[in-house]
Amino acid sequence: MTTEDEIITKEELAELLQVSTRTVERWVEESRIPFIRLPKRGTKSNVRFLKSNVLQWLRKCENKPVRSSL
Repeated sequence: MTTEDEIITKEELAELLQVSTRTVERWVEESRIPFIRLPKRGTKSNVRFLKSNVLQWLRKCENKPVRSSL
């Protein structure tokens, strides 16, 4: 398994993207980021992230600068 194929937790993702875990939780609640929902344990349902999917999502979110014609 390559590093990009690795499965990461929300804490690891937050560190990777340099955002808070609450931001990651909000993105999951809003289905803004690709995630894998694990089977429920009690009232909680944990999620994991495939690093390659997150990096691909991040590339799609990238704003490319517009070149001005001067």
